[in-house]
Amino acid sequence: MMSLKTKTGVEAIDAALDGGIRSGSFVLISGPSLSGRELLAQQFFFAGISSQEAGTYITTKEFMEDILSQMAEKGMDLSRFENKYLFVDSYAPQSDPSLQDTPAVKYVSSVADFAKMSNCIITSLGDFMSRGIYQQRLVFDSIDTVLMYVSPAGVYRFLSYLRAKIKGFKAVSFLLIQPDLHDEKDVKTILQLADVLIELDPSSGQLTITQSAGPKMNLYYKVGENGIEVWAPE
Repeated sequence: MMSLKTKTGVEAIDAALDGGIRSGSFVLISGPSLSGRELLAQQFFFAGISSQEAGTYITTKEFMEDILSQMAEKGMDLSRFENKYLFVDSYAPQSDPSLQDTPAVKYVSSVADFAKMSNCIITSLGDFMSRGIYQQRLVFDSIDTVLMYVSPAGVYRFLSYLRAKIKGFKAVSFLLIQPDLHDEKDVKTILQLADVLIELDPSSGQLTITQSAGPKMNLYYKVGENGIEVWAPE
């Protein structure tokens, strides 16, 4: 029987969430530049890949190779789990439109091509499920990049569609956003989609977790040698 909770791989966050994140959850990770959002999402991703799960990673602002190198430098070497993850890359085609899909990466020519991006994501989730891997997690590295090319209303519709698919597959998704880049009203509208909101404040070192039903939980964090370290207040 599939567990109702998905471990994040960060003990203090799992403890605050009473064992982890519920399957089918749409998780938004919010914070300013250099707050550690990407690293935290990569830790979540690796925690699943290195256990019994599979993962899909959508990159809109970095080359896949750079992400793999960044993770390996923090001790998260995905090369040991090559058949358990897929990248959907809408960044690399900007420099080389001739790139061809491989078993490890599917290319999307533009972040605004929601039809192809959605197809790649759903196909990836379905393929892993057909192989008997029912617990999956997904990382979307930047809502901000998409908002540069598509209207907030269009992005909201795409994310609403993606949210429904994530729930249908009972996967867990982690999407990153930098609120200070956007209109406050647009950010609030997008944040309404979150089942779990994780906010990082590097100035205070606080990590705040808000669930759709429940009070805010305040933790502390720092960026360590092997990733984000999180602990509860004394």
